[in-house]
Amino acid sequence: MGRKKRQSYIPYDYEAAYTDQLDKMSEQEIIDRCWKKEKVIYATKEIRSGDQLELEIYPEYTRQQAGRIPTEAMRQRNRKARQNLNEKNSRKMCERVINANFTDRDIWATFTYDQDHVPGSFEEATRNMQNYIRRLNAFRKKKGLPSARYVYTTELSDKGRYHHHIVLDGDISMDDVERIWTKGHRNQVRRLRKDDDGLTGMAMYISKEKKGKGQKKWTSSRGLKKPEEKKNHYKFTKKDVQMAAVYADSLREKMDRWYGPEGYAFSSVRVTYNKVNGGIYVHARMHLRKEGG
Repeated sequence: MGRKKRQSYIPYDYEAAYTDQLDKMSEQEIIDRCWKKEKVIYATKEIRSGDQLELEIYPEYTRQQAGRIPTEAMRQRNRKARQNLNEKNSRKMCERVINANFTDRDIWATFTYDQDHVPGSFEEATRNMQNYIRRLNAFRKKKGLPSARYVYTTELSDKGRYHHHIVLDGDISMDDVERIWTKGHRNQVRRLRKDDDGLTGMAMYISKEKKGKGQKKWTSSRGLKKPEEKKNHYKFTKKDVQMAAVYADSLREKMDRWYGPEGYAFSSVRVTYNKVNGGIYVHARMHLRKEGG
């Protein structure tokens, strides 16, 4: 007997397709709009980044079901929309890379410019940061340390002032981290501090959408660990997701059954739907329990 042919699904931006908040609807409206009988399979994407586990649960469609994908989700039809999607995915990756590679022993700094060193362009600001990394690594080499692990962004504020955010390993002191930056003195340097969402809040802040033509979103050192992604079609079914639309705790209970034995605890969940086809999208977060917690 031949092997069963693997089903092929159309990739689409499911976050763009499901934007309506279920908490604004009554229970009857949810049942009427989302409890549809059409055949559809739900995928569960698991993204592990350090202590964090994200779940993205969304319907997938075959080529025969292409008409059920809302047009706003078919990103390949629109160049600007594709660019927006790429930028959004880049910010999500930045958040996950930071969670996967840094801990409470590491450092977060914001570097600014004094009046004598204000860069005239984004390119000049970028060179300043590159020079800072070279000086930082030269200092570390003298101390017998390897090159720094880091993620940084360059940002233009609403007032037209450039500044930089950097997350880097804590192998040298905060005083040395600040001293090596020579372009300004109103800087902030602190130790990272995780909460139940790890370093997500800080990572989202430094990787937020930037203003200014041609600005890069983030830059990292080589060799950083990448988040681990896996996808399956069996952990959360259409019925599970539909139940979550009416009774959110039902999904939390199943998440605890699947991932609790691995040491994960529930953090948050957001459920949205698409009013065109009644499909549902879930984004949930879990975190590894601390020892003794």
